[in-house]
Amino acid sequence: MVHAEIITIGDELLIGQIVNTNAAYLGRELGSAGIPVLRETTVGDDAQRLLAEFRRAWKASDVIIVTGGLGPTHDDISKAAVAKFFRAPMAIHPPTLRAVRERFAKLGYKTMPEINVGQAMVPKGFQALKNERGTAPGLLYFKSGKTFIILPGVPLEMEAIVTESVIPFLKRKYRGQLLAIRHKTLLTTGIGESLLAEKVGDPSDFLGTASTLAFLPRATGVRLRISTRARTSAGAAREIKRIEGILRQRAGKYIFGSEDETIEATIVRLLKEQRKTLSTAESCTGGLISTMITSVDGASAVFNGTIVSYHNDVKVRELGVKPATLKEFGAVSEETAREMAEGALERLRTDFALSVTGIAGPDGGTKEKPVGTIWIALAERGRPSIAKKLSLDFGRTANRERSAAAALDILRRRLLSQTA
Repeated sequence: MVHAEIITIGDELLIGQIVNTNAAYLGRELGSAGIPVLRETTVGDDAQRLLAEFRRAWKASDVIIVTGGLGPTHDDISKAAVAKFFRAPMAIHPPTLRAVRERFAKLGYKTMPEINVGQAMVPKGFQALKNERGTAPGLLYFKSGKTFIILPGVPLEMEAIVTESVIPFLKRKYRGQLLAIRHKTLLTTGIGESLLAEKVGDPSDFLGTASTLAFLPRATGVRLRISTRARTSAGAAREIKRIEGILRQRAGKYIFGSEDETIEATIVRLLKEQRKTLSTAESCTGGLISTMITSVDGASAVFNGTIVSYHNDVKVRELGVKPATLKEFGAVSEETAREMAEGALERLRTDFALSVTGIAGPDGGTKEKPVGTIWIALAERGRPSIAKKLSLDFGRTANRERSAAAALDILRRRLLSQTA
């Protein structure tokens, strides 16, 4: 089995000045080509550390892809390090020099800075990979079944070279050795990582030797990523389907979609299918639920509007919450949440209405109602309203996001005739 590793170069990556999108892109592209990435390393602009990393990688991996440090300035040291490592003297590559000059001319320069001549220097034994979007070519070396590639760090340039040159080369050289690598991500909400793991059970009981399962928590839910490798695409697809079936059997109540689907898109789809409409009444979420819903294309067919009742006067005036309710139970209570939802249902004339009221933080909590106390209610025409209490402790932003997702999940389960 051919495997790869990625080395990204640059102090700017190590100090957090730039997010390392190159590694993510290369991981996706290599995986799609059937070459698993087993390691990714970031190294600063230090020649000795680069040489040490090149030595380790050349010994350990079949395919090494390096990005960064191919520019014309003094801190662009990658090419010199590569030449030193492979003991390959550098010389001007006329086609590359011509391409660099032509690019400067195309950009309106009368003359090319002499410093850019260095970008046409290619180590002996390396193939220059044309860069249609910049001046630094990629460099490729192949020997005894191993491939070493170094690419510009600018994502636009790097991605073009990968698409046009790198992936075709790797597929051609390693034909017959590539695997079908497939992933599928199931999206859950309304359950924490630990409880979800309990419901799923021990993955080793149902995973094959070539498959893995990852739990990836985020504010609005846990993603379950299934990964597998097989000799054929059909075999990989069958294995993904088998594992997905087990996960849905054990935790299907909490799975609302897959891949890039969002819970708000699921809600809009279900409402359209059932020809139902929705409104919201929001306090601590400040319109977040309505923002999520209206971000979905076609939401206007099912969403009538929202009333952001941040102040108690608005709860009374616009939603019909009884002053006596607020006085006896407070704004953050089951009773107020129910009346908010019921008020939105009537005033905005919808089939369903969601309400949220709570203390998102960081201030405003009491001993009886600490920060993170949230009440959600769902009103449905012709049925009694229901309410649910959340006790959150994730900071203001995450508390609001989790509250919005929990409210939408209550509606999702009602639409699917599940127990909310």
